[in-house]
Amino acid sequence: MIIVLSDDQGYGDFGCKGNPLIKTPNIDAMASRSFEMKRFYVSPVCSPTRASLMTGRDYYRTGVTDTWLGRSTLRASEVTLAEMLKNAGYSTSLFGKWHLGDTYPCRPMDQGFDHALYLAGGGLGQPSDPIENNNLYTNPYLFENGKKIQAQGFCCDVYFDEAIQWLKKQKANKQPFFAYIATNTPHAPYHDVPQKWLDYYSKLDLSPKNFPQTQGHPIAAEHFKQDDLARIYAMISNIDDNMGKLFQALKQEDLYHDTIVIYFTDNGPNTLRYVGGFADKKGSHKEGGIRSPIWWHWPNRFKAGASSDLLSAHIDIMPTLAELCGAKLPEDRHLDGQSIAKTLLGGRRISNQNNLFIQWHRGDKPEAFNNTAIVQQNWKIEAHGEKTALYHMKEDPFALRDVSAQYPEITSRLSEDYRVWLNHLNDEYPNMWDPVPLEINLKEEPEIILTHQEWRNMEGKNWSKSGSNGEWLLNLNEEATFNIRFNLLEAPPVIKASLQINQKTLAEGSLKKENHTYLFKSIVLPKGQIILKIEVETETLKTGPWQVFLSSDQK
Repeated sequence: MIIVLSDDQGYGDFGCKGNPLIKTPNIDAMASRSFEMKRFYVSPVCSPTRASLMTGRDYYRTGVTDTWLGRSTLRASEVTLAEMLKNAGYSTSLFGKWHLGDTYPCRPMDQGFDHALYLAGGGLGQPSDPIENNNLYTNPYLFENGKKIQAQGFCCDVYFDEAIQWLKKQKANKQPFFAYIATNTPHAPYHDVPQKWLDYYSKLDLSPKNFPQTQGHPIAAEHFKQDDLARIYAMISNIDDNMGKLFQALKQEDLYHDTIVIYFTDNGPNTLRYVGGFADKKGSHKEGGIRSPIWWHWPNRFKAGASSDLLSAHIDIMPTLAELCGAKLPEDRHLDGQSIAKTLLGGRRISNQNNLFIQWHRGDKPEAFNNTAIVQQNWKIEAHGEKTALYHMKEDPFALRDVSAQYPEITSRLSEDYRVWLNHLNDEYPNMWDPVPLEINLKEEPEIILTHQEWRNMEGKNWSKSGSNGEWLLNLNEEATFNIRFNLLEAPPVIKASLQINQKTLAEGSLKKENHTYLFKSIVLPKGQIILKIEVETETLKTGPWQVFLSSDQK
């Protein structure tokens, strides 16, 4: 089994979805050979989609509410897709973006992956990156089973090349496998992209006038940026090149006919651009923010070119794969997803009209009807504050006509279903919205790296720049003495710094830069939950650290 999940690629970023300018011949060919679920939904942003994919559960149940500031950590108690398949005898691997926790016990290799080559945080070019990476996608610093390495080549090429080598080893060992290839492309930043494809797209006029706009919502032309779109499309065509390599390798290894390959995207596009007539982009509850194509490719079992308009979503992938391969789903928790295996295999399942609730906004817990979609087979409510609209999705697939006045009873029923669901989450999980502390366990993780990804109570607005600060919620399994090093983006020879634990200053003074970092030596941290904060003052700036490194001072 192979799942390929791209990052910030929109519904319209494929030739087979009506885009006349983008080059995706390998994915288009895959689509023609696959079973397509034509009404497939994901979350508006990265981590929630990944949490639902990995658990078969609504992301709010897992504690993942957002993408940053300590809200994207998947609790270690969750049973992941990788753990399920590992228990069924599969070798498991991840290549690329995890975005569900960077420290033990929430790293990918703690959550069921035998092998993991992954980037930290939510993407390259973000504060979780090793500082020496310098925002680059080429020759990036990654983590291989927790150890920092420098890869060679463009990041997406690295993920696929490593995945191909890994699956060849599994074939040689006659071992069934699950590979999760999660690209961080075409997510920003856009400055480091494949030159071959950048040269190609830079010569094209990518303005909205050259895309179909005869149905659905028009493209927001005022937001068009030629250079950004050329770079985004360059990264997408690079993914397509790698999909070609992947299928070639499957054929060479005689794995092509009996390997399930699934392709979909984690949310809507990262800019307002052609999205097949749907409205809006990443982050939105509208169709353009939460609709993704999904292709299920299995030549031995799935009919090429077949499709279904049955409502499905990211939460359905885990139970579907469990049924297809005979794996055992966890029985000690509620799963929100349902298997669509019978549909994929050619049968017909009558929808039970279950509701799909999709919501996202900044903050620790959901606010009622804030950027919310309530989706049913034939109906959809879009709600944002006091603005609520009802759409008949079978008659109006682009959600153009609000019919809430025409069908007030449906609007009322679906809204009440949503309130019951939200109240249920609060009642069943009274501590659901509490932040997940970072576990400090030196036996399992000799050096713990703290980054802005897990900051709480951020001060300032520059999450990815100097000048802001925050604090980390930690949980220590025992009292221990640490060397606490940290670095800065702007790093003068000497700084003033203070180290606070639970809002009390534990150490302070002038620190000299040594090996690009500053050191608080032999700091005793108590057992249990604590809040750690470091304040820094230079001649020109008051700020927090860029990254903090905790390690034992025991020689």
